Amino acid sequence: MVVKVSLRNVSNFALRDVSVDFLPGEASIVIGPNGSGKTTLLKVIAGLAPHNGDVYFNENRVNSLPAYKRNVLYVPQKSALFMHMKVWDNVAFCLKVRKIDNDAVAEKVRWIMKRLSIEHLSSRYPSQLSGGEAKRVAIARALVCNGNPLLLDEMESNLDYNVRVSISEEALRLAKELGLTLVMVTHDLDWAFRKADKIVYLWSGRISYSGPPSLLDPLSIEPEALAWLGSVLRAEVFINDDFSYAVINGFKVPLNQVFTNEAMSASKIYISSRDALVDEHGKIEGKVLHKAIIHGMERVIVDIGDGVIVAKNTSMSINVGDKVRIKVLNAVPLKT
Repeated sequence: MVVKVSLRNVSNFALRDVSVDFLPGEASIVIGPNGSGKTTLLKVIAGLAPHNGDVYFNENRVNSLPAYKRNVLYVPQKSALFMHMKVWDNVAFCLKVRKIDNDAVAEKVRWIMKRLSIEHLSSRYPSQLSGGEAKRVAIARALVCNGNPLLLDEMESNLDYNVRVSISEEALRLAKELGLTLVMVTHDLDWAFRKADKIVYLWSGRISYSGPPSLLDPLSIEPEALAWLGSVLRAEVFINDDFSYAVINGFKVPLNQVFTNEAMSASKIYISSRDALVDEHGKIEGKVLHKAIIHGMERVIVDIGDGVIVAKNTSMSINVGDKVRIKVLNAVPLKT
């Protein structure tokens, strides 16, 4: 069943007056610093966290509906597999609870395990799995239950970067294929800005931005929140086999090579605040609009004339109004 998820004026111990829609077939990616309410947002949708305000599935208010009746597919950060069950039995669990015919169970389990490339793990116990394998099993166990929406909390930080990206890509493809409403949490801002249909940016429990990545207006976001996030700006993008780049104020900025094969029509880029540095040898010049301390490091918001860039400052004494030079290490081309 197609499901539109709507939150209206939701507040609790972590969230403050959150109103947002998650649409069918849309990849909504929730970002924000630790403690901003990302996991709590998923738990509110799943019926696992108390709250004021309303949650709707389509036009049906589900506040009083217990978690087990919401038919939500929820994959927590820790995979939470049943340690005494083999992989096959973990994946088949919800189907067996529903007393589905054994032949139908076997067919569904084989299908999802093949799609997630985990058939060879069927006779192993969770203790015999790597972190990436366990996450794939957890996603398979959720998807086989035929629910909607699909809620994916962020990957464990100890997983290899390439493994995290691979699993996220697989989950996104399957959600699209199955027509699920996908709400995913991640700390990988580059991947989120490139892949999301909608970014939901939580800052101190409130939504700072909700919408397509390419439509984000940096100056509509409070300075401290922008200092954590980074910025979106318009740029010419050039894709070449040997070197792909964007042009900002006449200067070339390298593009993240992971995404250049998808960037032929890009006209905007995202620059994370970790990928721009105040550097006296930098080629891009601008004027400091704001300063903020994020995780013990100063970040400055710099007006470069045709947009703003958020840059780390590790060495200079800078005041608002000063002119500085910036070196950009990496940019992500955005979908348009």
